[in-house]
Amino acid sequence: MSGSTTPFFFIQLSDPQFGLFEVRGAAPGDGTFPETALYEEAIAAAKRLRPAFVVVTGDLVQDSDSDEQHAELTRITGQLDGDIPIYFTTGNCDVGNTPTAESLRIYRAKFGRDSYSFDAGGSHFVVLNSSVCLDPSEVPEEWDSLVEFLRRDLDVHSPDSTHTIVFMHHPLFGKSADEPDDGIAIIPRERRRIILDLLRKHETSGVFAGHWHRNNYAADGKMLMVVSGPVGFPLGDDPSGLRIVKVYDDRVEHEYFGMDDVPIRVDL
Repeated sequence: MSGSTTPFFFIQLSDPQFGLFEVRGAAPGDGTFPETALYEEAIAAAKRLRPAFVVVTGDLVQDSDSDEQHAELTRITGQLDGDIPIYFTTGNCDVGNTPTAESLRIYRAKFGRDSYSFDAGGSHFVVLNSSVCLDPSEVPEEWDSLVEFLRRDLDVHSPDSTHTIVFMHHPLFGKSADEPDDGIAIIPRERRRIILDLLRKHETSGVFAGHWHRNNYAADGKMLMVVSGPVGFPLGDDPSGLRIVKVYDDRVEHEYFGMDDVPIRVDL
């Protein structure tokens, strides 16, 4: 960590996943999306609260080939004020748990870069394509590029930043950094170790993910590993909602709110 900054906050949205209610048999079947009202609430909350930025940690739609699902996501995203940046992270429903050159090409044509970084409030933020981390067997060169990007990016930007924070869809782990592999739930240890070594070297403050459609909290030393519940269809006890993350010089605080409990304002 380096420097001194004015406290600020951002909003994490995850898994709006237009179309999942229908897949789960919980939609009216009339061509409308129950996700619409939920994502509209989330965007309206961001307009009211005015965060430094909004990040959406993956699974933007259920069917990456659906023009209707993408159109609804885009329409509602467009309701956010233009001076509030919004950043997208790719999820497994967007490019597959085993991404291909074609699935990555299609995603990039629609949303742009899938591994990139940006700065806000004196801190540095890194977005990673976690599907490439999960299973790069069809695109091994993409994994090599991701690791090289992360290494170079952290070497350049992290030393001068108050905090470094990473966004990805799949969590690195759910309980501990050395836990066994668990299918598509977390990043396999083979590649998790490589990413964690880089994040530890640069004293990363936290990793914020989604994918599970419920909340989960763990840590690796001082680094937070936060799994956030969904904007869209919930799986488990946590309601559809959003996370407010407050960034201070000496700490990062966060809290998840169901849509009915989002505060009127954020005090820092």
